[in-house]
Amino acid sequence: MNKRKAIPSHGQPAETILAQMKEMKSGDPNWADGRTWSLVYHVDDEHRALMQKTAQLFISESYANPFAVESIQRMELGLIGMTANLLNGEGSATGTVTSGGTESILLALYAYREWAHSSRTGKKKNEIVAPATIHPAFEKAAHLLGLKVRKAPVDHLSRARIEEMEKLITEKTLLLAVSAPSYPHGTLDPVEAASELAQQYKLPLHVDACIGGFFLPWVEQLSPGSIPPWDFRLPGVTSISADTHKFGYGAKGSSVLLFRSMDYLRHQFFITTDWAGGIYASATLLGSRSAIPIATAWAAMHSLGQEGYLGITRNILDGCARLRLGIEALPELAILGEPCMNILAFTTRQNKPDIFVIADFLEEKGWVVDRQHRPNSIHLTVMQHNLPAIEPYLKDLQEAIAYARNNPDAKARGNAALYGLMARIPLRSMVANNVRQLFEQLYGAETAKSESPSGASSQQMPNPPSWMGWLNRLLSGWRK
Repeated sequence: MNKRKAIPSHGQPAETILAQMKEMKSGDPNWADGRTWSLVYHVDDEHRALMQKTAQLFISESYANPFAVESIQRMELGLIGMTANLLNGEGSATGTVTSGGTESILLALYAYREWAHSSRTGKKKNEIVAPATIHPAFEKAAHLLGLKVRKAPVDHLSRARIEEMEKLITEKTLLLAVSAPSYPHGTLDPVEAASELAQQYKLPLHVDACIGGFFLPWVEQLSPGSIPPWDFRLPGVTSISADTHKFGYGAKGSSVLLFRSMDYLRHQFFITTDWAGGIYASATLLGSRSAIPIATAWAAMHSLGQEGYLGITRNILDGCARLRLGIEALPELAILGEPCMNILAFTTRQNKPDIFVIADFLEEKGWVVDRQHRPNSIHLTVMQHNLPAIEPYLKDLQEAIAYARNNPDAKARGNAALYGLMARIPLRSMVANNVRQLFEQLYGAETAKSESPSGASSQQMPNPPSWMGWLNRLLSGWRK
């Protein structure tokens, strides 16, 4: 039986370690060439250097006690204040900096649960009403907190149908939630109507602006009236999550969770006085918090300023317009919904030709492709580093369509086969079980034993089982 790799008996020189890491990294997507349409939020080399220097300055600091490290406390409060100002939360709006959008959403749900349960009549409230496009982080948080997400159908533009959300409101409803925008198609939910519904039923309303919170305000300034109100200007909005590690351009991972008032935020805090080590208190989910995400987000805002954010947003929107025009010029393709910023998804009309065959072709051309389902589609988030790659992408996209059209019997392979299969299997528990098995293989003891300098090779990394491709082809034929 093979043993797991142990900590080296003797330390290695820094040069050796860095060389090993660079070799591991060599197989990762090269986002700088513009062929990766998600995950990386890059400004320029100068900004990247500032982030690195800021991280180096605070590499050793722990923010476990917000009263012990004054510099980080000042920066966290500064981030909260600047974000509240940006999202029109002047006055009583307050919040915390978290480790990312998922933690922000989890803490919002936790605070609302504790707020409701603090009253005798609110202890039965355990349901969140949201559109079907709401981020899975809500389901993850609900699972951890013993809550339930009730999803309402969306309209033909992928926007929340408020009248359908209203049908799901009961005496068990804890809060309403909508997106600004939803990640799959970049569509802004009708937050104004949701605000009115929340006020009518005296319910809290959370706006998930993790992706749009630091982008939509600049879109509004560049094109006044192009986006309806979605933030604290609406009286029914009681909380907003906005990720500073996305279009705030700070380092991963940081997000700001804002509440309209301390009436809600105070229920987020955890305090115990019975520990032998003294009083233990935490404002967020994490105990020990790295100072780096807070410091880099603060540095990013002060470095870019409003002028910088507006300039970046203008450049991205110009590039996004070029991309949309190019996609719309292709008769086989259709953009889904009404994208309100730099996120969009497209598919083929009646899935002819197969969008995942097109995705396969693009991957063979070196593009990193994000696939979606319901409906099957390709997702794009346009960033500054993507701008020089827009025309080459459109050229390869035309070739991909021609290939798929001329090869109607072609079937999706690899990742596309997995996504296509998942979209076709009616038993969702079967899908979940197989994804769980992939995670078990990835994090299992056998995989953890190996750590070659070249990273986890294709032989070591778990792949979808071969039967998935077979079943995918079978279901493709059956659907036709």
